[in-house]
Amino acid sequence: MQGEGKSVDGEIERNQWKAFLDEFSRRNQSRPTCIEVIGENIGAQKEEELLPLSAVSFEPKGAAAGSVEIILGGKTAADPRHLTHTVFNVRRIVTITGVESLEDGLGIEDAEGTKTLLLFKVLPEIPENTSDAR
Repeated sequence: MQGEGKSVDGEIERNQWKAFLDEFSRRNQSRPTCIEVIGENIGAQKEEELLPLSAVSFEPKGAAAGSVEIILGGKTAADPRHLTHTVFNVRRIVTITGVESLEDGLGIEDAEGTKTLLLFKVLPEIPENTSDAR
């Protein structure tokens, strides 16, 4: 799985998914995201961009057993946007790293081979000098 020049770092063992995703969520909470879904029948589809990460969780039991839920959204009244994306029948979870070996996201593959990429985005900074000095 690859997205925008990023590389796969390593596959997470299934028995570690819950603990890994809990820690991943803590490390990356509030980072701006992009979700891309890539499938044979749908091609590549961008589902959202720049919503902050709230959490990623694995459901090991119950009706949703084997699913991963990605929860995104603002946490204030000023930013009420919210999105929950669920991947059912997850087969693989891999970390995605960038050129500096920083954690740049997750790749999640379902039983049919559809891949969901949760990628972290870097917001542009405001330059110190906004006009040319004369």
